[in-house]
Amino acid sequence: MAKKKGFGFDGLLALNGDRYFIDDKGEFEAVFKVINVSESPEVPHGIKYTLLLLNSKGERVVCFDNAHSVNQGSGPGKKRSKQNDHKHIGDRIFPYEFKDAFELLKDFWNEVDKQLSSAF
Repeated sequence: MAKKKGFGFDGLLALNGDRYFIDDKGEFEAVFKVINVSESPEVPHGIKYTLLLLNSKGERVVCFDNAHSVNQGSGPGKKRSKQNDHKHIGDRIFPYEFKDAFELLKDFWNEVDKQLSSAF
């Protein structure tokens, strides 16, 4: 029997492949890619995800994903994160602490709202 991933994961998985224009002019599009994967040290929750906000030029404005690990720190002492969860805000990458599916969606939409409010 498969391990239950927690409340909210089914809703997150249901978003896979969805695309939504989220402003009146159709300049910003939210894109969701979410699949079940085997649990691993890099992906302990067993969900591979990309929650993406694109502008009208197809450029990434916001992205929460776990496609790769990220460097923490800089210089010779920098370390790679053990888990792949992180977020992109413009060209910058920040570690992200995955708590559950609901928090991921809430954090994504909060960041989208923040970025859109500064764009208008």
